[in-house]
Amino acid sequence: MQWVRRIERHPLPAGLAPERPGTGPAERLAPGLAVFFRGVSEDRGHAVLDLGPGASSSLRVYSRFARWVRFADVLTAARSSSGWPEVLPSLPPHPERPFDLVIAWDVLDRLPAENRPHLVKRLAEITAPDARLFLLSAAPDVVPIGSLRFTLVDLDRMQYESTGEAHPAHATPMPAELQRILSPFELLRGFSTQLGLREYVAERRRNWAGGA
Repeated sequence: MQWVRRIERHPLPAGLAPERPGTGPAERLAPGLAVFFRGVSEDRGHAVLDLGPGASSSLRVYSRFARWVRFADVLTAARSSSGWPEVLPSLPPHPERPFDLVIAWDVLDRLPAENRPHLVKRLAEITAPDARLFLLSAAPDVVPIGSLRFTLVDLDRMQYESTGEAHPAHATPMPAELQRILSPFELLRGFSTQLGLREYVAERRRNWAGGA
């Protein structure tokens, strides 16, 4: 896809100096989130899966259009169990309806390369056709973002702050590689900000039936 070769650049608003992640807490515009939520009906009929820890600010945003919200906190679950091979298959489906909005944050950056396709496959199994997916990744020349915690502030704003925890560094997937990893989700938009973060928006293919 053309955008994979030329990710959209998103400059900081006037008056803000470039800032590298890790100095938080800080609040910043998130162009990828704005696209992710664009057109989502506020009829409170949606089901949201957030792979991060629970946060009241995120819940306030989700409650504007979602009746069901689940915070999976997969990173904590992986540390308290035998690791990713146990956590990924156990991501539960929603008992009433498939998730149609998934916020993965930087989970792919935290996963060893061999586990990334397994996470994506599990997400495809528990999401609805045309489900949207939002994720973050560090640009190649930026310190890995594995020590940051992200929360929503608004539909186009997020907050990040350092957790003070050390995490294993894994190679950041490049855009072309990410398209392969995310199948059966299809990348729609990508943004590169002066914070050194890349934001991606993807959508699950409607005709996926559980195969490759």
